[in-house]
Amino acid sequence: MPRLEFNTGIDTAIFLSRERDDARYFRQGYCWMEPDHAPYAWDQTNFDETHFCIQGMIRLLVRDASGREVVLEAREGEHIYLPAGYAYKLEATGVKSAFFWTSGPSPRPGLVEAKDYSKQLTSMRGA
Repeated sequence: MPRLEFNTGIDTAIFLSRERDDARYFRQGYCWMEPDHAPYAWDQTNFDETHFCIQGMIRLLVRDASGREVVLEAREGEHIYLPAGYAYKLEATGVKSAFFWTSGPSPRPGLVEAKDYSKQLTSMRGA
């Protein structure tokens, strides 16, 4: 699967998507993070997500609409649920890490935030 770079030292491969598989409700993939990766932040306004740590550790800074922040961490074999309506930022942990993620529902237009990656996945249909 092609990889989508979120920031220096952090990327993902989406193996279930609207583009490639015509998935209507979910996306799934793996995310890999170097020990010193640059932070990656996103506002999760219209989908829920889960992260299951398969190597190392996940560290997320979570901010609600009122600006209150908490830190969530998961080690190998642990799971984090990320509901819609919060701002999230993956932070470096000092160890090489990987996690399996699922998000849903998938937005109708697909991966509009990553048009080139979306085109790569679409080109893989039926391959």
